Amino acid sequence: MIWLATRLVFHYRVRLAVTLAGVIFSAYLTLAELALYIGMMENATSIIRHAGADLWIASKGVQNFDFAKPFPLAVTTRLTDSPEIVWAKPIMLAWGFLKRRDGAQEQVEIIGYDPAAPVGGPWAMASGQAGDVGAGANIILDESARQQFGDLRVGMSWELNDREVRLVGLSRAARTFTTAPLVFASYDLAQEISGAGGHGGMTAYIAVKLRQPADAGKTIETLRSVLPDNEILTTRTFVKRTILYWTVQTGMGAALGLTAALGLVIGAGIIGQTVFASTMEHIGEFATLKAMGASGRELNTLILAQSVIPSVAGVSVAAALALLSRAPLATTGVTLAVDPYLIGFQFVLTLSIAIAAAHVSIRKVRRLDPATVFRS
Repeated sequence: MIWLATRLVFHYRVRLAVTLAGVIFSAYLTLAELALYIGMMENATSIIRHAGADLWIASKGVQNFDFAKPFPLAVTTRLTDSPEIVWAKPIMLAWGFLKRRDGAQEQVEIIGYDPAAPVGGPWAMASGQAGDVGAGANIILDESARQQFGDLRVGMSWELNDREVRLVGLSRAARTFTTAPLVFASYDLAQEISGAGGHGGMTAYIAVKLRQPADAGKTIETLRSVLPDNEILTTRTFVKRTILYWTVQTGMGAALGLTAALGLVIGAGIIGQTVFASTMEHIGEFATLKAMGASGRELNTLILAQSVIPSVAGVSVAAALALLSRAPLATTGVTLAVDPYLIGFQFVLTLSIAIAAAHVSIRKVRRLDPATVFRS
């Protein structure tokens, strides 16, 4: 029956072309929205995931990484004697303005870290090293900042919050949800620029590496008793909290989810209408097949194959388009996180929709009386 279904599908080529166009549009829309959402969440949690820490100490009520409330750096002195902790590294986060060549100011997110042990610093470098920010007013910009600042070359001088700084490296794939360029600097420089260096210093986060990550629950309870005014989060919890904030609080999750669902509805409608039209055009042939002894399973296979064949072809083209569009979109600051798992999920989702859309035609043929073939 599959060979017969294939001949039926390719017999009406105009209908096939229209169906494929609709399925490609539907699948690409759904795939792009899902990939865009995943890409945004990866950007929003990138520093948390790449820091190599097991625990994060933050101010009470922190909702996401980008909006931190500084707390006294002296907190770290209470952690150094703990046998469960391998290291505890402060990470500074501040917002500032980097002056462009035309004199305009561009808002940037400043991340300060210890150059000797770059926890919270860039994890992939296009040029230079993460430790190069030490010993002076040095910064590292992500190469994606070329969209805002144009030419970026190591050794160039810039003004960050009216302070002259020197570009010593370019990071790769370090972006934020807010789309503000990331500026990496030494912890001392970030404190100085943000004005958080007085009164013993302030920090936005303390990243903690445990000797036994499996005992994180016990360590968290101990730290909560020592630091009652701070939030103690595992890396996984902090990632989830950040994702939840950007998904729910901004309404972005509902917007992208609605668009992806719309793509699925469009695909279901196109596939269902095409298969139903084909079934009704050949209703006499279906009656003949039933009269000749064709089983319900064989007829169902015939209908389902007509639904699945254009769906598989459409998703394949949509997946190829999504992969090809990643690089051009990346130059505009848009991250499409398209990987084999997401493409596989899209295949399963589209095939499920195709099978469900064919159900109306299957019911029609199931109720068909084979005796109608003998009636005039």
